[in-house]
Amino acid sequence: MAQESIGSVELIRPQEGAGFVSQSPLGAFVSTLGELLASDPRVVVLTADQVGEARLGPLFEAHPDRCRNLGAAERNLIGVAAGMAATGKVAVVVLPAAAMSRAGDLIRNLIARSGLNVIVAATPAGLEGRAGSAGHALSDLGGMLSIPGLRVVAPADAKETSAALRALVGSAGPAYLRLVRAEIPVVTDGAGSFELGAIRVLREGVGLGLVATGALTGEAMKAADLLAAESIDVRVIHVPTLKPFDGPAVRRLAREAGGLVVAEEHTLRGGLGALVAQEVVLSKPIPIEFVAVEDKFVLGSEIMDLRSAAGLRAANLVAAAKRLRERMR
Repeated sequence: MAQESIGSVELIRPQEGAGFVSQSPLGAFVSTLGELLASDPRVVVLTADQVGEARLGPLFEAHPDRCRNLGAAERNLIGVAAGMAATGKVAVVVLPAAAMSRAGDLIRNLIARSGLNVIVAATPAGLEGRAGSAGHALSDLGGMLSIPGLRVVAPADAKETSAALRALVGSAGPAYLRLVRAEIPVVTDGAGSFELGAIRVLREGVGLGLVATGALTGEAMKAADLLAAESIDVRVIHVPTLKPFDGPAVRRLAREAGGLVVAEEHTLRGGLGALVAQEVVLSKPIPIEFVAVEDKFVLGSEIMDLRSAAGLRAANLVAAAKRLRERMR
């Protein structure tokens, strides 16, 4: 893939005819974390009974003095992470995203208020929890975005996950990193450093824009192909960093597109859609369609079936894009 920069927007152009391979962002996270443990003595890993679920076993075997499992006690874990970060460590905390409602006040009060170097890596996230709807996390982004000073990152794929983790470890301050477990298409090239706050244009187009984050970015790319087959040209815009959020770039892209479809594996309220809408109304309001989870619990087990049941597949983005075109006429 070729890469260039347009203002604060990074433009990635896939080579013609290039197919996307699938990789697990969680797998890339664990591999990269192992490299960081070996090269950076500040890094420590803490988890709350997620060694197997988060595939951390090899790290615990290779670095038993730097990895700790504190059992199913998320709130205690946040306190320990804060204490270690206060002594100069970079604490990488691995928790299920569904636990953020239990740990959120301590992330706010112990970590964010003090600006400590703690990276909360959330997995499983979205609809990937295997305990049914009780394990799903569809409001975590909204909760973490509301915490002052906490950076919020949702990479699109394995390569971007690796780059994002390196960037977060190498910079100061707390962060929330949303990790996808399943193998999903690699739609970025992962080259160079990860720029916090930068928006990535994965596909140029002269028509409306598809704006996505996390796992839904791959669905947006599929939707763009389906729309192109019907001679509908769209731009695909990936937002890996929800905070800091590049509002001016979003407003500019919105003006150029004239209409946006925003897609995320999150509740309709409080996530990327809310961020985009807030920015757009500060400029020239344009039509927006939202592809997100409505106010409901999603029942089922297989992740792709769940995304279909929740209306989070490429076909749903295509339908939203067509509705948007009608509104723009």
